Amino acid sequence: MRMNVREISLADRDRVRAWTAHEASLDECADGVITDDGESAVLWGDGMHPLTERWERQIVPLGERPIEDWHDLLKASLRSLPGDIGQVRVEIRRSAHEGALGEALRAAGFVDQILRIRKNIDVPEEPGLPSGVAIRLLTDGEEQFAVHCVCLAITQALDAPVPAAHVRQFTRNWLDEGWSSGTLRSYVVVAHGDLVAHALVSLDGTVGELVDLVVPDAYQRSNGWSRVLSAFVETRLACEGASQLGGTVVTPDGVRPDQLVASLSRSGWWIETVSMIRKSG
Repeated sequence: MRMNVREISLADRDRVRAWTAHEASLDECADGVITDDGESAVLWGDGMHPLTERWERQIVPLGERPIEDWHDLLKASLRSLPGDIGQVRVEIRRSAHEGALGEALRAAGFVDQILRIRKNIDVPEEPGLPSGVAIRLLTDGEEQFAVHCVCLAITQALDAPVPAAHVRQFTRNWLDEGWSSGTLRSYVVVAHGDLVAHALVSLDGTVGELVDLVVPDAYQRSNGWSRVLSAFVETRLACEGASQLGGTVVTPDGVRPDQLVASLSRSGWWIETVSMIRKSG
């Protein structure tokens, strides 16, 4: 027997928000569908991606359902897509990704795009460094190295081509604002006078974020700078009161980098949420 699904009303939306007040992602969600029993729903909001300039929809599934019910809810939410919406995004917890909701999303054409990872941190000793190697904050005159590294990370995560000049200007503006306000900081590895690795970091209370960590020169990646710089960041943030560190892993074309995920797991990281995407064109 198929489940009855209807458009969400203002009363429904207020009630749903009341028992999902912790969901910050609901702030931009104005529409949706809900089951007749009112126990589960899919809300959504539409917006334009700041870089690709394509319209997309962010959906938020709420509640617990068997897979066949999720099929009906997702089908109803996707049926309402306007013609100018090129893709649909959803971010769900790992447990949901591995359960009925994740199975229903994959059956509806969603693929993994970004893994959001997290780990607990304490105050270990900073890693020892070889002679001629130092880790420090970015200094004046080195901004272009940071911009280059962050551009590489952003481009890897994009799901549509964007002119390099556009990405670079967007990145520079974002970094300048973050650096000047103190919400972002950049650490670099300097090996024998050369900048070889960059980490972009933020800290909000007890939660730190390793926004990205890039070793731009492929020749330098075998030297372990990612591991050393990550350990350095963990120690510094822990000394400032952070007890957790977050990060992201991009899954190119929906293919999970299992070797990297396994390596991160051995270092104490776990997958907290999975961001998935579905192209509607």
